[in-house]
Amino acid sequence: MKQSDWFKKNTDGDIYKMSLSDVNRSETWVSCVNKFIDKVLSEKKYVLLLKDMSLTKNDLIDIYLLMTIATLPNPIFKTGKSKFGYTLVPSVMYQEINKQLKEFLGSLSFQPENDWEQGQFGFRYATHCITFAKHLKKVHENVYGKIKIDDV
Repeated sequence: MKQSDWFKKNTDGDIYKMSLSDVNRSETWVSCVNKFIDKVLSEKKYVLLLKDMSLTKNDLIDIYLLMTIATLPNPIFKTGKSKFGYTLVPSVMYQEINKQLKEFLGSLSFQPENDWEQGQFGFRYATHCITFAKHLKKVHENVYGKIKIDDV
């Protein structure tokens, strides 16, 4: 990701002025997100959780991208004390199904779909995705400390 032209251009940008339309979906890191979501959708445990949510594959990709935008300039956090214990913020939801994914999906039903979010960010639940990602990152940083993307 850190070699991405999009990342280099936006790493210190104002996330509230960014949109999904700004993301170059042909970049390698976005292709990896696409493959990651394909893997998620190939596993029954995720499909069962997602079936009642009316979220498409593209929605899941957009959620992932928005959570990445929300946590710039370092969209990663430590997941443990190991030198190699880190992950991208949006990936952890799928690693912590009961603690994160179920909570996130359940809370979407309480969020109104706002036209301004669709216009501003390109996704109907953008504010919720951004808030959830920021909270998730802060909690992990409080437990394990901070890490920068340049450190990995």
